[in-house]
Amino acid sequence: MEKLVTLISNPVLPGFSPDPSCIRVGEWFYLANSSFEWYPIVPIHRSRDLRNWELAGSFTGPDALLDLRGLGDSAGVWAPSMSWSDGLFWLVFTVVRSFGGPHKDMDTYITRSVDVAGPWSAPARVTTTGFDPSIFHHEGRHWLLNMEWDHRPTGRGGFAGINLQELNATGTATIGEPKIIHRRAELIEGPNLYFIDGRFYLMLAEGGTGQNHGIAMMRSNDLFGPYEPDPYGPVLTTRDDPTHVLQKAGHGEIAVAQDGALFLLHLASRWAEKDGKQYSILGRETCIQRITFSDDSWLRLEQDGCHPSLIVEGPETTFDGDPDVAAPVPSGWAAESGAYGGFEPGKEADVDDGLTVGWPWSSLRHPATAQWASLSARPGWLRLHGRYSTDSVLEQSLVARRLTSDSLRAGVTVEANPSNFTQSAGLIFYYNTSSYFYLRTTVREVGGNLTDGDAPVEKILEIFERDPYTGLNSLGAVVVDPDVPLRLEGTLDGAGLQFSWSYLGRPLQAIGPELNALQLSDDHGDDLRFTGAFVGVAAQDLRDRRFTADFTDFQFRPRAGRGRP
Repeated sequence: MEKLVTLISNPVLPGFSPDPSCIRVGEWFYLANSSFEWYPIVPIHRSRDLRNWELAGSFTGPDALLDLRGLGDSAGVWAPSMSWSDGLFWLVFTVVRSFGGPHKDMDTYITRSVDVAGPWSAPARVTTTGFDPSIFHHEGRHWLLNMEWDHRPTGRGGFAGINLQELNATGTATIGEPKIIHRRAELIEGPNLYFIDGRFYLMLAEGGTGQNHGIAMMRSNDLFGPYEPDPYGPVLTTRDDPTHVLQKAGHGEIAVAQDGALFLLHLASRWAEKDGKQYSILGRETCIQRITFSDDSWLRLEQDGCHPSLIVEGPETTFDGDPDVAAPVPSGWAAESGAYGGFEPGKEADVDDGLTVGWPWSSLRHPATAQWASLSARPGWLRLHGRYSTDSVLEQSLVARRLTSDSLRAGVTVEANPSNFTQSAGLIFYYNTSSYFYLRTTVREVGGNLTDGDAPVEKILEIFERDPYTGLNSLGAVVVDPDVPLRLEGTLDGAGLQFSWSYLGRPLQAIGPELNALQLSDDHGDDLRFTGAFVGVAAQDLRDRRFTADFTDFQFRPRAGRGRP
């Protein structure tokens, strides 16, 4: 039996991987992240060393039904928290149904499973008071923590307090009334309770989700408080250092290794910069820090101070050749290096349910099913049936994967024969319904004749841009041969995105101008945005949904981008 210690490079889950919740069960660490409007709901990874992660499951199963269609951008599933009790995994999360106004209209659910891969039990709604819930298991009892949202214009600025309420033995209902255990005059979120050496430690996310984000710690000798704040300030933040690689550091949970070492899993973002403004194209990512106790029993980063480290020593692990150990892969962004050739099949679908496209692919607001996405209709290709537009919050035929580097090339080969301007398909760099760049094939009337209903049409390749400030724009188009497959590629280099194309087997040529990729960031526009950027393929048919497009040879080549450790 060999003992190993690894060095971890942050972030460990690059790209859109916010609000990490981490526990250890036996030799495995399990890590859940927010998914918002994306499927799979609550992706769950596992690792034995906190460095090498593999997808282990998500919120799935015959009773795990959530329909997110109709929910707005950055609504949906917020801040899951995972725990372990009574031989079961417990998962609590909030579905936010209204977003952008004073009300959130949110439901908090609890579900349980013997395996993170599912099946998960039918989600039980236990409260509608707030978001960022967690469950504290203590001395055979179960407690729900939640922040309570205050929507009133004369209220407490969105924050009514941290509630603690007992749950029944199965976590399907609350008992009694919630008790406020902490309140202050600023927005605090993400409450988690830990019982360590006879004290209750309350960890909180504070300062909102932007550059002022951080993690604060409080403690009490009694479960219901009062809780005293850490006199030395935040445990983790970069609000005082805008030059740090890991910005917006905050919202985390603690995991305990087998050797007793304490680790803080938290989110952070890396900047891209243009014209003096900073943007996080990759969204909020998962990072890891070692923590320890000070002489006066407060939790501290092991490296001292409150700034996250880029390199962290992992836990001591053992390796005995167990066949279920994941093969070692490079940590962080390097795990994505090289070409990703095609669309990995997941569980093959029947007509009504089941994924036809597996991780790392995601779909919007409901799963990718054989009704609109198939790997078997044309072996070696992904066939998409065109549905609603790229602005739709209902049913988009779009599958995409997270950007994990701000320096990458992505490309795909497409065969599609649109017959009307309402039909289109292609390669898309997507943030949400108001921010995307779409290199799509469609048709237009020859000579721009929009008055003659019998005017002939020509097949074109055009760049479609959607921006919250300027609306929908066409940024350049070329006429293409309708009978030849097209190779479409996009190259991201920091703040710039350049599309290119060719007929299959011929040299690539640029199309359109260099695009401002910062439009794909959390920080573009006036609205709060939480989801990170994706790249993938899409198809639309705004007439009769008979149009299909076939895609193959998807290539995804990240490179070490700016701000890398």
